[in-house]
Amino acid sequence: MMPDPNGKPESKQIDPEQLSRLMDLELAQKRAAWKKAASRRQKTRIASFFFLFLLIAASLFAFFVLFTRVNQERANQRPTPVPSISGRR
Repeated sequence: MMPDPNGKPESKQIDPEQLSRLMDLELAQKRAAWKKAASRRQKTRIASFFFLFLLIAASLFAFFVLFTRVNQERANQRPTPVPSISGRR
């Protein structure tokens, strides 16, 4: 027997069926929260991999442009004149 908040001793019987339903409801709510959190983590993971892919692709493109310009500049440079040997005695 448990005392009633009003001061009257009253026996409280817990219905096992109601307790089972309440536990099932709580578990269902927790499962829904876990699935929502897992979905958020998955979306964040996908977004981070996509950002990483874009970063690597942009880096490769920048290196490609840089090296092609360097090669073009080397091809367009005039060769420096080599001093002739005829002026020697």
